[in-house]
Amino acid sequence: MKQYINRRHISLVLALFVLYLAITYWEIVAKFIQTIFSATVPLLIGAILAYIVNLLLKQYEHLYLSLFKKPSAQKFKRPVGIMMSYLTIILIIAVVFALVIPELITCVKLLIANHSHIINHFIDYFEHSSDFKGFINSFDASKIQWDKIGKYLTSGVGGTFRTVISTASSVFSAATTAIIAFFFSIYLLIYKEMLQRQFTKLLSTYFSRYQTQIIRVLKVFDESYSNYIIGQCKDAAILGISCFIGMTILRMPYASMIGVVTAFGALIPIIGAILGASVGVIIIFAVSPLQAGIFLIFIILLQQLDNRITYPLVVGRSIGLPSVWVFAAVIIGGGISGILGMMFTVPLFAALYKLLSADARNRITIQKGTVT
Repeated sequence: MKQYINRRHISLVLALFVLYLAITYWEIVAKFIQTIFSATVPLLIGAILAYIVNLLLKQYEHLYLSLFKKPSAQKFKRPVGIMMSYLTIILIIAVVFALVIPELITCVKLLIANHSHIINHFIDYFEHSSDFKGFINSFDASKIQWDKIGKYLTSGVGGTFRTVISTASSVFSAATTAIIAFFFSIYLLIYKEMLQRQFTKLLSTYFSRYQTQIIRVLKVFDESYSNYIIGQCKDAAILGISCFIGMTILRMPYASMIGVVTAFGALIPIIGAILGASVGVIIIFAVSPLQAGIFLIFIILLQQLDNRITYPLVVGRSIGLPSVWVFAAVIIGGGISGILGMMFTVPLFAALYKLLSADARNRITIQKGTVT
């Protein structure tokens, strides 16, 4: 007992000493933490990418096993599944660009053509304006401080050069991060069973007392995030396709582009649908204000049907989070990290809601059993 108390006291003293060092040298500690975080950002992105791709990988592996049942073909299950999963994502991105880019170019050309008379009006004004001609005639080149202009241009060229170097460095860094994240996600998908065994062994070795609880909590979080991602993607696809079909029937312009924008906007809970509708109204208004009004009525009706029928059936049941907490999660997540925060906090709140509800039910059951 005395030895146990001594070890516990030593651990407490060491913890307090480490806390004291962290507070005293906080600037160095913060810089070190920031350096570590910057180094692990590609790995974190790769882990998130692997988690999303794994949802597709499970479906492709199940399909592969149902098609190829020979034992000799089992070893190709993982590489074929990974290849098909990434090809599916690349194909979706290619289809989105093929639908959006041509109509976006057409929209920009139309905006320029419709507003070219404004540009011509400005040119005619400057050509025939007596005030502008008087200003040009009164311009005295001898009063210009050429030395200051030279210094400004020199510094401007240097500043531009530094900006170009900084932009090129940022692009190169982003490309490097993307490549590292991509390959790390592939490694995670290839060795996911091995990593799971190692993690389970680590829990059983150092946290055997809490192993069951930790695994249960992780399963709840995994279920919440996977169901949310799958359900949100299904609902976004249904909403985007419905928007495209409705706009095609109503003969509205830019149906495919606005359908894609609406689908991607629907990935963001609550606010995303409003953003997608706003973009569509602005784009169509440049062509025809009347059609913009019709589109606004159409998209409001479509979103009401989605909120009351599609979303509860596709996403609501899988998340199991009341709408008031969805709204709170969106507001808190948006305040913390913008759009990404909105998307990540909703399944986080759903997991916490499930865990707290289950714990509350267990405690109430125990209390009732104790009273009786």
